[in-house]
Amino acid sequence: MSLRTRCCVVCLAAGLLATVATAQAPAARLSDAGAYRAAALVDSVFVDRAKRESVVEGADFASYLVARLGIRPVPADLALDVTVDSSAVEIGGRVDELPIPVKAALGSALAFLDPASVVTADVVLERARRGVVRFHLRSILVNGFPLPEPLLIPLMAEVGAAYYPALTNTGRDLLVAIPDDGEIVLLPGAVRVAIMGPLKPAPVGTR
Repeated sequence: MSLRTRCCVVCLAAGLLATVATAQAPAARLSDAGAYRAAALVDSVFVDRAKRESVVEGADFASYLVARLGIRPVPADLALDVTVDSSAVEIGGRVDELPIPVKAALGSALAFLDPASVVTADVVLERARRGVVRFHLRSILVNGFPLPEPLLIPLMAEVGAAYYPALTNTGRDLLVAIPDDGEIVLLPGAVRVAIMGPLKPAPVGTR
């Protein structure tokens, strides 16, 4: 399976990302530049502790999660949109915009769909335990309707077991470590990362 194929499968499955809220920000697309922008903002809070919080654009944060799975660079021509609201994240695109290898990988899940059908990963954010958050694939939606669980369960288990040890064995969860005093919160069109504890003192001579 090619890099681009694996990236698309992960995006549709694990999502680096919900029922559409009444008010949503416009969708944006994954990008390698977005992964770098997000990493810089996240690290400034969780690693460097130079800032108490940062707000990351939704598609940039999704790109960052994809990069954490080891997919670098994020392919520039992925026809996958990202939409974030305060309850969840959606990553998806039209069947006829997906690369042919991705359609083959998803097999029977796409076989009888109209080319204009929209396939969307519906991902929610949960607190797994102190210092860990979970991005959970609630469903894969086809034109707004969830893929039946008997189809989804084996598909995602295969993706998780075969390609991405960062995912749980169900292939539906990505666990992300954060500081014990950290939090990640979904906002309309963005993701907020923050810490509650003290900041690190600035190096001598930089104040």
